[in-house]
Amino acid sequence: MRQYKVYLIIVSLVFFSTVVGAVLPQATEYRNWIIAMKNSAKGPFTRVLWYCNDGEILPPVPYACREHGGGQQHGELSKKALMLRDNGYWVANFLAGIDAQNTLARDDFVDWYNQLLIEKFLIRTDNGWILKKAQFYRGVIQEENERDGARKLLTVLVATPEWIKQRYPALRIGTQLLAHGADSASVQKVRHISASLAERDKGFTHLRTKIHVLPDLGNAELVREYAEKLGNDQDLAEYMELAKEIELVFKPLPLLELLEKNAKIFSEEPWLQKLLRDASVAYSLYNSPGNRYAATARLLADLRDALPKIRNSRVRLQIMDLSLVVEAVYFRASNQLRGIKEKVSRQRRISWLQDAALAAYGTGYINRRSLNAIQDSIVRLNHDQIPLATYLKELNYLARVPGWSLQRLRFQFYRSMKKLAEIEPKVTLFIQDMLRGSPMLFFSQNLNILSRDANHLAGVMHKVFDQPIGVEFHALNPGLARGRLYAKPDINEFETFDSLGIYLLPETISDLPPIAGIITVGEGNPLSHVQLLARNLGIPNVIVNESVLAQLQIHDGEIVVMAVSPKGVVEIHSDSEQWREFFDTKTGQENVVIKPDLEKLDLTVREVTDLSFLRAIHSGRIVGPKAAKLGELHYHYPDKVAKAIAVPFGIFRTVILDKPYKNTEQTVFEWMESQYAKIHAISAGSDQRKQLTESFRAEIYDIVINTDIGDQFRNELRKAMIKTFGNTNVGVFIRSDTNVEDLHGFTGAGLNLTLFNVVGIHNIFKGISRVWASPFATRAFSWRQSLMETPQHVYPAILIMQTVANEKSGVMVTQDIDTGDVEMLTVVINEGVGGAVDGQSAESLLIDKRNGSVRLLATATAPFRKVPSSKGGIIKLPVSGSESVLKEDEISQLIQFAKEIPDTFPSIIDDKGKPVPADVEFGFYNGKLQLFQLRPFLQSRKAQNNVYLMIMDKALQENVDGQVKMSDLLE
Repeated sequence: MRQYKVYLIIVSLVFFSTVVGAVLPQATEYRNWIIAMKNSAKGPFTRVLWYCNDGEILPPVPYACREHGGGQQHGELSKKALMLRDNGYWVANFLAGIDAQNTLARDDFVDWYNQLLIEKFLIRTDNGWILKKAQFYRGVIQEENERDGARKLLTVLVATPEWIKQRYPALRIGTQLLAHGADSASVQKVRHISASLAERDKGFTHLRTKIHVLPDLGNAELVREYAEKLGNDQDLAEYMELAKEIELVFKPLPLLELLEKNAKIFSEEPWLQKLLRDASVAYSLYNSPGNRYAATARLLADLRDALPKIRNSRVRLQIMDLSLVVEAVYFRASNQLRGIKEKVSRQRRISWLQDAALAAYGTGYINRRSLNAIQDSIVRLNHDQIPLATYLKELNYLARVPGWSLQRLRFQFYRSMKKLAEIEPKVTLFIQDMLRGSPMLFFSQNLNILSRDANHLAGVMHKVFDQPIGVEFHALNPGLARGRLYAKPDINEFETFDSLGIYLLPETISDLPPIAGIITVGEGNPLSHVQLLARNLGIPNVIVNESVLAQLQIHDGEIVVMAVSPKGVVEIHSDSEQWREFFDTKTGQENVVIKPDLEKLDLTVREVTDLSFLRAIHSGRIVGPKAAKLGELHYHYPDKVAKAIAVPFGIFRTVILDKPYKNTEQTVFEWMESQYAKIHAISAGSDQRKQLTESFRAEIYDIVINTDIGDQFRNELRKAMIKTFGNTNVGVFIRSDTNVEDLHGFTGAGLNLTLFNVVGIHNIFKGISRVWASPFATRAFSWRQSLMETPQHVYPAILIMQTVANEKSGVMVTQDIDTGDVEMLTVVINEGVGGAVDGQSAESLLIDKRNGSVRLLATATAPFRKVPSSKGGIIKLPVSGSESVLKEDEISQLIQFAKEIPDTFPSIIDDKGKPVPADVEFGFYNGKLQLFQLRPFLQSRKAQNNVYLMIMDKALQENVDGQVKMSDLLE
């Protein structure tokens, strides 16, 4: 049982924002352009022109486009602004005169729309951003035309199913950021009064232009501040009238009045009238913050559910506008609840969580499936008394919710943020700001209080540099590590990471090199290759929030100790003598030693072999575990395994290692042995040894990838492909399959190369050389070599497998990876091929084999799926947007297969001969299960049995059997 470990990703994005926008060389110049635009009176513009509907561009004289079919007047973009746009930086956007339907049809519409919203965010939060001074440049933006364009765009979006479903958060943010109200008499009055004042008072001209260009409620205060400096009572009255008119335009009506006003408008939709009037009754039931909070939360959810039922797109947009007002009232009520002084019971705080979840659904920060999962969890807490174990477990589950919200926004905005952040660092605050202003803020704050209570009852205490911490951690992998803390790394330079370092990262990196410890603000998925490898080697990995980041960054560059217990308790300390007894060496990974079985290794088999001839017993003998175990699966499930052939170890030995080394009398293998002898004769850890090792690695890689594979092997491979696949033009996956992976104590997951969907025999020949060389690439070599007893005996076989265009693919482990419950299956899955092994944000599920029940751990939020191309390689297409990737019948197929594994497959054991769970890579094609790999799921025995980590868990083990009275008041 893990104790509760909430991570408020809402605020942890402060760290995220420091790394996502790494500066490219060319982008440095572009950043300077942005700075110059901020300081220029004309901003990104050169002059003001008329843009007529017939294509004519005319000087800014009144009614210039009257004879040209009308048009819009606005600023002409400067050459630098145009160059930025040509390079994918969508700045200085105009909506005036937009053709909304054609714009929506653009291939790059989502990116353009995202950057449009981010730009509006920057203008609001950074004093106008590139319009900082240009907002006072008269005529550069015609605000009424911009509002008209925004209204057209939003009306088209709200009529599009995709945008009221999976892209609903982005639609709602657009409704919030894009001014789109009608050009009412009140708006016109504001413009007329301000223009009249500017005619008589030239000092007011700048502010008048601001009111016309960027109108908002804040202008009222700016007008008052200006008027108070004048000292003339008569003038003061006129300015105060203008300020009052601005407030009348931008301050919303009281909620009850607004609900009734809308109910009267929607007379043709009686069900919608009833919804609004029922909400009005509920809101009026009690005059208390708690009632207003609950009523608005429910209304937000109801308004979202109402959208698909409304036929008229203009009415849909009105409902979106109403929802924004309701959210503002909800936000004020939640702030009032947060400020109450009296003690509040656990039960009441649980009810607040439930209402916050409704509001989060209504505002788009979670989907319906996530809401249902949250409500199911809260049901388990809604009792007078519950076991402490249940209290901990359910709060731990609810701690996932802020991460779900984060991932929903990243699904839409991450790529666009990353692009625009190259030229403006403040872009990376966008998601953080959206989350801070959402219902997730109060959800997380309330959950934080409950979690501290749960940890107190359990006797759990996290520590960071001797300071007790409550709930700022979420443990992913247990382990004990000592190393230098890198709190501000450049993730674009991960190839240079220190193997003894403990790194603070924005998210799990799929190509992460060997490091000692991982502190992250985004976990990817729990069964990605890098997570499996870290878990296997006992590399501790935790998620942290912003409140801890400052403490960590103070110690950047220092040697620290990071301890994560099997039950999730986390400690980070400065290194000292007291830790010496807990570390045998600097790495602390000596429990894992890669020992290939050289006695069973048979290098005499040198014929390309059809998969049907292979069985599990051939693993490490003539081929690696991928081909051998897939052959075993093919034997038992021939309809679930694609056609494949294997290139055994012996061919690699013949074609590469037995060749002369640089025209000498030595073979390549003999040269390798001599080089390893030289390396091992040098002190471990010395710079000389590192340099010689890297020089050797680079040379052997170069030898393997550039050696001609020979006509004999080419002809044999061509014949084998024709025999198995029918021709040589079929698409295939070329997968490395070494004798030093999926061993009893070492997984090696994802270290070597897989080439996706290679088409054409000559491309396959080239691919084989690349895959053969991949165990000697920097990352794979670094992870493996320090753990090997006989590093010269690395032999890559190759599995050549016919491409299967899976609709979805994933990984299944035949137990709960957190608790070890063997009645449960842990599954991660995404749409497309290779959908869950690279660390993408995948659908994560816990499935009960006994009854088929499913617990949602995370929804899939990867924006693209990988699809094999008929021409070879992979193309990326948008995902379907379905809330559920894995369907009911597919779940049944996985359960059936998992139940059959013990009876049909040879025993899956660790290095001590004890049974371990299976780790299965699978897919679904036309709704049918396809199998691609089966390996042992290996965890670090050292992490599980470490004395210090066991001491950390002792208090939790002693207290977890207690009971919790939910009616008790909390401080």
